[in-house]
Amino acid sequence: MLKTRSVLKENDLYLVGDGQHRVAEGESGFYRRDTRYLRLYFWQLDGEDPHHLMQHERYPFWLHEHAANAEVGYTMKVGLARDLTVTATEVCDRLTLTRYGSEQAHRLTLCVAGDFQDMFEVRGWPGALGEREVRVEAGPSPDAVTWLEFRHIAQDGLRQCARLEFSAPARWDGERLSWVVTEAQAELTVRTFLLQGDEAPVRGDPQALAREYDGLHADLNAALTPGDRRVVERSVHDLRSLAFQTEQGLFPAAGLPWFVAPFGRDSLIIAHLVRDFFPELALTVVRFLAAHQGRNYDPQTLEEPGKILHEVRTGELTRLGRTPHRPYYATCDATPLFVWLIGELSGRFPALAAELRPHWEAALGWMLTDGDPDRDGFIEYTPQAGGMTNAVWKDSGDSTFDEWGVDASGHIATVEVQGYAYAAYRAAAGLYRSLGEPEQGGEWDERAQRLQARFQETFWWPERGYYYHGLNGDKSPLRVLVSNPAHALWTGIIPASHAPEVARVALGDELWSGWGIRTLGTGEPRYNPVSYHNGSVWPHDTALAALGLARSGLRREARQVARALFDGALAAPDQRLSELFAGFPREPHTPPVPYPAACHPQGWDAAIPLALAALVAEVGEGEPQDFAPFAAFESQGA
Repeated sequence: MLKTRSVLKENDLYLVGDGQHRVAEGESGFYRRDTRYLRLYFWQLDGEDPHHLMQHERYPFWLHEHAANAEVGYTMKVGLARDLTVTATEVCDRLTLTRYGSEQAHRLTLCVAGDFQDMFEVRGWPGALGEREVRVEAGPSPDAVTWLEFRHIAQDGLRQCARLEFSAPARWDGERLSWVVTEAQAELTVRTFLLQGDEAPVRGDPQALAREYDGLHADLNAALTPGDRRVVERSVHDLRSLAFQTEQGLFPAAGLPWFVAPFGRDSLIIAHLVRDFFPELALTVVRFLAAHQGRNYDPQTLEEPGKILHEVRTGELTRLGRTPHRPYYATCDATPLFVWLIGELSGRFPALAAELRPHWEAALGWMLTDGDPDRDGFIEYTPQAGGMTNAVWKDSGDSTFDEWGVDASGHIATVEVQGYAYAAYRAAAGLYRSLGEPEQGGEWDERAQRLQARFQETFWWPERGYYYHGLNGDKSPLRVLVSNPAHALWTGIIPASHAPEVARVALGDELWSGWGIRTLGTGEPRYNPVSYHNGSVWPHDTALAALGLARSGLRREARQVARALFDGALAAPDQRLSELFAGFPREPHTPPVPYPAACHPQGWDAAIPLALAALVAEVGEGEPQDFAPFAAFESQGA
């Protein structure tokens, strides 16, 4: 049986618990970005776990709960109401204990412990630092504790502290806090602050945060059905929940709970999907990535001048140089996606082209040099020993191979990355023209045209009426049926004349599951419906194909794909798309099979309902109705 997991988050604070929101074992904990401050935090009533009557997430940061004494049976002796909220500055736990006909005293106990482990260590990273030295101090006395602190000094000198404050004095025995309740009704508030350096505790305001969330979905498309509307509302809430503050503004995390960090490819695709609805969020993405663009050559982090990062981490292992994520540049696709996004945003923000000119020009320079190591005109990556094998969105080590099941090697060019490059060159042409340099613009248009012609000549798979997955290091084609060519429709590199053929294959029996497009065809070597990239369905990959189909004029097919994704969200208890589904065929009255280790929520998938809402709102062959942007998100500072 799969273990369930719950997450509450705001900004860079998040609580990871089990299915009952208990922080009691495994990877659960109170986290701040990449550090787990508390490894234990759970309540007991009279020495036993309370019986949970109802748990409801009012918002992604707010749990509302009713519980009772263990073995409640037909009559509740003690009721426990709880509101657990996570704001940008604290975790606040409010409890109300009520006795029903019971005259005995009851003991309420909170088990709590800190460990300050790096998130990578919690998840099994090799070369861990081991158990930390944690100092514990309680005051003013062990029998009347109103505050409790767990303190740690990291090896690089960073001071970290988890401070708990209590509205009523408790007894502390070194492992648990306890309160004896004799009143008919008693209230208790526990506030937890995760601090570093010289920070002081600051109380949060969950009610203000709730009002912000309530204002996010005021302008939904009236043509959406009530069910589809709930999917989009969930999407908006998840996008807001995933955001965390950076110097440039609110930045979207890639997924919860383990990817509350800046990513290149992930954040750029999110920003592309929601740029018409949350342009300020997309603007933050390009500004942040520009500020952390590669400047030097570093063989450990794979930094190169002009290259856009893959991932940034801030935990102790990274600060000590034990991981390469400071930042890590192991991706070949973030750089063209970056240029393309700047081009798309420049219409709304006319000054952006000049503001970020040094950065998008450096990115273009990387694409023509280090990004094309053999200078054949295609963007490539080379698998790294001891690092990421495949520096593209299908980044698992077994995702890229030939028709005999042999891993690709050397300088590998995948089909969708060439599409990103084509879109980047088109964007560069527009950027130069916006700056009053039409000659430069013409040169980049010509470069895009040459790439498209060479792409068609080299990647077209005539026997299948489709495109190859990519080119191996020896330039032999990877004749494997994958979702990537359908994904590449989104970029415009595939001529409109060939789009119907791509649609026919992508929506055929081998790739189409009924819930989306399988990452790998059912007849291919390594096909496995419960794999990460070799037969599963990734909704974002399928959603980009839907946008590409619509771009190519294939609106009926685009609506089919968009409808399937919305159906997948509606089949989930929380109306939320999973990061990926198993690739089993769709069956009547049966939901998609979830992938066991999927993020929940995940950034790409939170963005999908917004991007596809206009398609699912279409009726027949008519044009889509207008889909109003969510201006409230921008007004709250996204």
